[in-house]
Amino acid sequence: MDLDPIFLALLLIVWTGLGATAWLAVAIVRRGRGVLAGLPLGMIGGIAAGVLVPAAGARDEAGVLLSLGAALLGGFVLSLVAIRIHSRTRPY
Repeated sequence: MDLDPIFLALLLIVWTGLGATAWLAVAIVRRGRGVLAGLPLGMIGGIAAGVLVPAAGARDEAGVLLSLGAALLGGFVLSLVAIRIHSRTRPY
């Protein structure tokens, strides 16, 4: 049995969770004001940043740990970008 698809699915779940965790940190700091728009992009940012590390060539154990940190950072950055765009474009 090949375990690569299972390991990849587990990594995608972890990267998504780290992106959501980064969004949660931003939501706590902003006290929940206008942060809901950042949740989907925070999760997408976590996946995208996590995938970029192995795609760049780091495919060993250190690459996995580096991708976890990159997923957290990517989720944080994309959450902030989405919240900033939402706060500038809302009509009220």
